Amino acid sequence: MAGSPVPEHHGDPDDRLVFRRGKLRPRENDEVRMMREALANLDDLPRVKGILLELGRFYNPVTNGSVVAPDLRRRVVGRLDAGDAEGARALLEAHLAEYQKMDDRPDSPSSKS
Repeated sequence: MAGSPVPEHHGDPDDRLVFRRGKLRPRENDEVRMMREALANLDDLPRVKGILLELGRFYNPVTNGSVVAPDLRRRVVGRLDAGDAEGARALLEAHLAEYQKMDDRPDSPSSKS
């Protein structure tokens, strides 16, 4: 057995994997799932507020701050209060995309071979 092949149960070899607790696992983490949950429930303002508040408690070591900063939370909630769900969606989607790219930066340890 040479090298570390992608596990057979893993369908897409292009999916990002991380090594956690001795096993290769998909990169999908709690923060990403919560952001997607917020995006899926933009019509439920109390739920989105709660999710964003919780994400504000998660630490992001790359930015040395919270996963969702208070100013982003206020902007998203403000747009939802104003009835601009698409504006809120755009803010959250852009933040999610940026958050997911953080591990792909050339200076990150996970991108070095």
